Amino acid sequence: MIIKCPECGHQVSDRAKTCPSCGVDIVGKVTRCPDCGEYIFKDDHECPNCHCSINAAASESTPVIPDNSETPAYPVVKPEAQAPEQPKKKSRKGLWSAIIIAFVLALTIVFLGIYYAQKTQRENEQRAYENAMMSTEPAVLQNFLDMYIEAPVAHRDSIKAHLMALKKIDRDWDNARISQSKSALQLFIDRNPDNVHVREARLMIDSLDFITAKIGNSMESFKKYMEDHEQGYYYDEAKNEYDRLEEEMVRAAQIKAEQDSINKAAAEAAATAVVVE
Repeated sequence: MIIKCPECGHQVSDRAKTCPSCGVDIVGKVTRCPDCGEYIFKDDHECPNCHCSINAAASESTPVIPDNSETPAYPVVKPEAQAPEQPKKKSRKGLWSAIIIAFVLALTIVFLGIYYAQKTQRENEQRAYENAMMSTEPAVLQNFLDMYIEAPVAHRDSIKAHLMALKKIDRDWDNARISQSKSALQLFIDRNPDNVHVREARLMIDSLDFITAKIGNSMESFKKYMEDHEQGYYYDEAKNEYDRLEEEMVRAAQIKAEQDSINKAAAEAAATAVVVE
């Protein structure tokens, strides 16, 4: 008679050697569940359909009772005349094991992906932190704080302290620049020799010293500027002023010498005239 294959569920004759759909053994290997009537394997200890416990030893001695006297389509092969038993297809237990293994592998891949993503993020944060600590631009430090909100507390605190120090330097520069004081500008340079405003501060000092030299308008004042600023922006102009004053001094000395000579000659002539008289 036609039964349902207990492995794949397709219809098959209870006299068939194997199921034509899944290849599992049928004849001599199946029996009926005494509870629900479904066909199951004789070596099952539990009915997969109703979960009724099955006595394997009793079920093996219980012959399959056909529902009718249908004549088999081909002769029944006695158990001792059967060909070697084919390996049984994987049971449901094996299927569940495969599913569990696949699930564990998937979880492992996910966790590895998360681990490497976090590792990459930590490495990027470390590089950004080191670059920011070496920078003198407040915008660079603020960008780190905005991008790495979840950075280690120690890193964020260091960046904040560095940012505050840079802002203080900027305030000091603004005060020195506005003051137009040589001493304030020089103090800023001494305290911040690597700051980007140092060059501008030196140019301002150079300009202030040249203004002082021009106000003095003497060879000494221009000479002092040239000694203090050998590479100064106004060095050539100061040298020209020094040379001009030196020429004027030489010319004045010459005029004075000539005048003295004339006065002396006049005095001698006057003295001679008195003697003659």
